[in-house]
Amino acid sequence: MKKIAVVAVLVMLLISSGMASFAFQNEPKGFRGLKWGDPPSEGMEFLREVEGMMVYGNPDEKMKLGDARFYMILHTFYVPPDAIEKTFMATALYFKGEENFNILETICRVKFGEPTEEGFHQFQWTGLASTVVLTYDSVEESGFMSVGSTMIFGRYTEEKEQKQAEDAEKDW
Repeated sequence: MKKIAVVAVLVMLLISSGMASFAFQNEPKGFRGLKWGDPPSEGMEFLREVEGMMVYGNPDEKMKLGDARFYMILHTFYVPPDAIEKTFMATALYFKGEENFNILETICRVKFGEPTEEGFHQFQWTGLASTVVLTYDSVEESGFMSVGSTMIFGRYTEEKEQKQAEDAEKDW
């Protein structure tokens, strides 16, 4: 109940502080038919666990978005403490080459509008439901685009931080 109150206060603060721009057009509700909070779909294969997150791949995954090509697509799930099922949290799409980055930047700007944050070879669209990050490393000539649930990732982060604090308590 305490967590709900904290989230409600944060949402009210964001809205009242003029953060109505804390949204972007066409916020995704998932990726390729998988909605935020869904369990892994049929055909997905468990690959590994990383920091409490379950990483899945799909051997039948379409490795492109428009004209942009990917060499790997990973879907991330986690199991909240009060749940039994894995919960879909994010998808990461990995690509090579600046041409793919430029194509993805165009696709994202047309679909989502102007980024809420922008840096050198990095764009981010953050909303109440979703966050989209597009980044490119010109030295490595590779990059990734992630599409994730803002709320589920926030909950995962909060629970991870709480566990770290509890684990450290015995060391005081």
